[in-house]
Amino acid sequence: MKRKIEKERKIKKIPVLLIAAGLIVHLLQSPACATLAMYWTDSLTGRIQRATLDGSGVTDLVTSGLSSPTSIAIDASAGKMYWTDWDTNKIQRANLDGSAVEDLVTAGLSNPYGIALDVVGGRMYWTDSDYGKILRANLDGSLAEDLVATGLSDPRGMAIDVLGGKIYWTDSGTDKIQCANLDGSAVQDLVTGLSNPSGVAIDIVSGKMYWTGSKIQRANLDGSAVEELADLVYGSSGIALDISIGKMYWTAGGSGHGNDKIQRANLDGSGVEDLISGLGKPSGIALAPVPEPTSILFFSLISILLLKPRR
Repeated sequence: MKRKIEKERKIKKIPVLLIAAGLIVHLLQSPACATLAMYWTDSLTGRIQRATLDGSGVTDLVTSGLSSPTSIAIDASAGKMYWTDWDTNKIQRANLDGSAVEDLVTAGLSNPYGIALDVVGGRMYWTDSDYGKILRANLDGSLAEDLVATGLSDPRGMAIDVLGGKIYWTDSGTDKIQCANLDGSAVQDLVTGLSNPSGVAIDIVSGKMYWTGSKIQRANLDGSAVEELADLVYGSSGIALDISIGKMYWTAGGSGHGNDKIQRANLDGSGVEDLISGLGKPSGIALAPVPEPTSILFFSLISILLLKPRR
């Protein structure tokens, strides 16, 4: 009888442990518990690096095997970062800590530049500035296909609106910003007459797009109401938005002499500040949480529950 009671107590304890474990994982994976960071590529030093949003804690993530990493995109849910490499003509990915680097696309590329992810649809989209194309493939690099193969000159930065079913890109050869459906159909000119537009980012909630070049500018997603936000001395490549705190971040410079910067400002262009200086040639930039270990807290709670005195 005594053994039967003890067995029942253990059985009742299992759901409690599972619920506790689930709550811990949920809480640790929630945005409130995540530390947001910026990730960027440096095409001069051949590195991918990370820092907190105030520019502190600069960390090298990938330091070997790269030549001229260009743009970067993050899949935070899977803990992966994806990037293009202009010189090696590859698209690669790795864990957010820089481990487990994989080659995804190594054929049919010539100066791949911008990259954007449709995580839900399981696809990545990129621009090829030499071939003048917009392409896509599965997230593992399989089934690559051309989406837009005519009418482009030097497509650069790329952004995606999955809910709206649109991809956006800059073309520094035609000095345009264009968009199309996710399958590449219905290409539209949105903004024309620009000067070497490069990176692009979109704010779906406010219906705005932001882009870099010799200036930081923005407009409505249909290309109307163009505004100049910041005038840049040496131009800029990548741009990323933190809508939650009303900030934009960009890679500034382009001199490639080891004195380039990462800067940020309010979304209206006010309050420009230097975050990191003395970089080689920072190019793409993206914001994402820093991966944090969950196992220590997880197993600590499990141990407490298991070792809790029985009544």
